[in-house]
Amino acid sequence: MARTSEPRATGDGAEAVAVEFGGPGARTLRGHRFAVAETWAVLVHDVGRDLDDWRGLAAGLTGHGFSVLVFDLPGHGASDDPWEPELAGAAVVAAIDFARSQGAGHVHLVAAGAGAIAALAAAAGAASDVASAALLTPRLDDRAAALEMVGEATLPKLILVGSLDPGAVRDAEAVFRAAVGRCEMARIPVMAQGTDLLAGDWGQQAGEKVLGYLRRWRR
Repeated sequence: MARTSEPRATGDGAEAVAVEFGGPGARTLRGHRFAVAETWAVLVHDVGRDLDDWRGLAAGLTGHGFSVLVFDLPGHGASDDPWEPELAGAAVVAAIDFARSQGAGHVHLVAAGAGAIAALAAAAGAASDVASAALLTPRLDDRAAALEMVGEATLPKLILVGSLDPGAVRDAEAVFRAAVGRCEMARIPVMAQGTDLLAGDWGQQAGEKVLGYLRRWRR
C-alpha cells in the first residue's frame, strides 16, 4: 500500500512529501514526491548512491512545471533491504506506477549508471508508454537488464556521458548503438559520470540538456 506524509514547503515553492510504496519482492520503497503538474519525472539513482543525488535537478524540474518522484532503490537509502540487481527494473516500474497513482498523466525517466539500464528495462516492459528518458552514463549490467532489452525501449532517449573516461564512453556507445527509435548522445568533456555530471564546471550545461530534452518531449 502506498503512503504519503504531511507536505513541507521547499525553497522553490513545491511541497516535498515523504512517500512509501510497494516494490518487488515485498520490499517497501521510500522517497519524496514534489507534485506540481500532471507531467512527472521519475528519477532513478545509480547503484551505491541514493535519492539525494537528485536534489538539485529535482528543484530545477519542479521549477519548470514538472512533478518529480525521487526514491531509493531496494537496499539503498531508506528503502528495504536487500539489494538484488535482478529486481532493479521492477523497482522502476513500481515507481512509475506510484507516480500514476498520484495523478501523473505523462511520465519521463531520468536515470544514472546501472539505474539507467533498469529504467530502459522498465520502459520496454509494462511501462512502455513512458514519454522519454534521459540517461546519465548508462552502465551495462546484465543482472539489471541485458543489452538486448535496450532495443525494446523505443521511447525517445538522451544519453549523457563524460568523455574523458573511456570505459564510460564504451558503455554509453554500446547503449546508443543498440537503441531503437530516437536516441541522441551528448559527450561532456569531464571525467565525472552519472549524477556527478550535474556538478562542477559543466554541471549547469548537463542539467540544461536534461531539462531541455524532457521539455521537448513533454506532452
